[in-house]
Amino acid sequence: MNNYYKSTVDILILLALNLSSSVLAQTDLDKELITGLVVDKTIPSEENHTYKIELENGMAVIGKVTQKGIDIAITIYQPDGNLLKIVDNQKETVGVESFDITANQSGKYKFSIHSVAKDNEKGEYTLKVDKILNLSENTRRITQKELPTETLFAIWESSLTDSTAAETFIANQPERYVAEPIEGDHNNMLVTYFCIPDKTTEYVMLSGGPDFLGLRFQRLPNTKLHFVTQKVPKDARFSFGFNYFNLFKAGPNHEIESRNIRHAYDGIVEMPDAPKQIYITERANVYRGTLFPTSIKSKILNEERKITIHTPAQYNPKQPHNLVIVFDGESYGARLERSPRVPTPTIMDNLLADKKIPPTVTVLVWSMGKRSEDLISEKFGDFISTELIPWIRSNYHIHSTPDKVLLAGSSRGGFAASFIALNHSDVVGNVLSQSGSYWIKGTKHENHWTYPEDDGKLITAYKNSKVLPIKFYMDIGLYDAGASMLGMNRQFRDILIVKGYDVDYREFKGGHHYVNWRGTLSDGLISLMGVKRNQK
Repeated sequence: MNNYYKSTVDILILLALNLSSSVLAQTDLDKELITGLVVDKTIPSEENHTYKIELENGMAVIGKVTQKGIDIAITIYQPDGNLLKIVDNQKETVGVESFDITANQSGKYKFSIHSVAKDNEKGEYTLKVDKILNLSENTRRITQKELPTETLFAIWESSLTDSTAAETFIANQPERYVAEPIEGDHNNMLVTYFCIPDKTTEYVMLSGGPDFLGLRFQRLPNTKLHFVTQKVPKDARFSFGFNYFNLFKAGPNHEIESRNIRHAYDGIVEMPDAPKQIYITERANVYRGTLFPTSIKSKILNEERKITIHTPAQYNPKQPHNLVIVFDGESYGARLERSPRVPTPTIMDNLLADKKIPPTVTVLVWSMGKRSEDLISEKFGDFISTELIPWIRSNYHIHSTPDKVLLAGSSRGGFAASFIALNHSDVVGNVLSQSGSYWIKGTKHENHWTYPEDDGKLITAYKNSKVLPIKFYMDIGLYDAGASMLGMNRQFRDILIVKGYDVDYREFKGGHHYVNWRGTLSDGLISLMGVKRNQK
């Protein structure tokens, strides 16, 4: 009986010792974390050292654990006992495991420091608590870290004491963007776009720039201002726009929902190193040419087609002139009473004054609302080559050879210039294509304007035709609709070069817009008809 009693007591003592040892392996007195705390500890692989800290929702604790001969992880638990985070970035027995924890509920948080490998290793660590931040301090810190620019942070900080800070900022900005330097990056800047959308707006999308498919805005905390950022090369120039995606609700429980898109804003980004456009503004010391709006009756088109003719200052009818024909005349300066998107008459006056091109007569062909059909049709090409050009020659002194005739246009106008030259190379010898729409097939099942499935009509046609006496100037924006525009222009260029054509091909950091074409028109004219080129 005594032996039985002694054995029972021994077993109970052994169980108690094992239980005590197990508990000690899991905890280390639950030490409280405070600012500036430094703890140096030896830790066997089977132990967990536990520390706790009381945090209000939104507070933060920042610190680090330096590993010394043991790979340590920090497991952090929320006050409700749920796992918050495991910190184990180094995966080595040396180095620093840093922690930066923001409380998402109020209460006691538990930090458990333990070895990653349970293979009886022993090591040391140093725990240091760098900062414990209150809600206000942590809000400022995280907001400054999250916001990409000092400008945005300054607006947010002002909004804490001024509810109209965002509105005041926008009211004082002439443009809806700011460009700021990127530290260590000498080629790009960070452009921030901003707006205050409608009350019914779900979200805002940016169009334009390097991300041509669009970027989504986010709201600046504590304000109505929405923003998005974009890394932009210093030599870029492009148009951009804001689209508001609005949601309307009706019914006592909002059972009815309807949506629409409102195009809310258009602007232009011109970066500090964007190519200079020296020919687009009028000069006081340059004589202006004469603009003559008229029309020509076309049997082929069965209509009176409006045209505007520009002749050089002091036009000499006894001297032969080059002929430039530009499509989409309304946008290229054909309307006398309107400011054009591309001031072709001014560009011609300045080029002639600088003797960059020889004497030239320019004809701006009005679209008259029919550009989509005309600029891809053979009938329109026949009108240009067999009616318009002979009519111009009968009224003005124009060189008789096709190498002195140039067709120019943007988008579909670039397609039209290349199409007409292909079919009428006996009349037209130069093509100036600005962002030409070479994705066009001209069939019932047309290519998608962004993702074409097939080669465009002219790519196939030039590939299969004999080499013709045509010179090409082509330009295209790097931000212009991907495969359909940039891709197809490169493909068309390559075919022309392989076939043996004279091609001057250029790319600019911009999109599909007149803000670029107004500058590159002069480049194309000088390239194809420049005095220096003709003298070589």
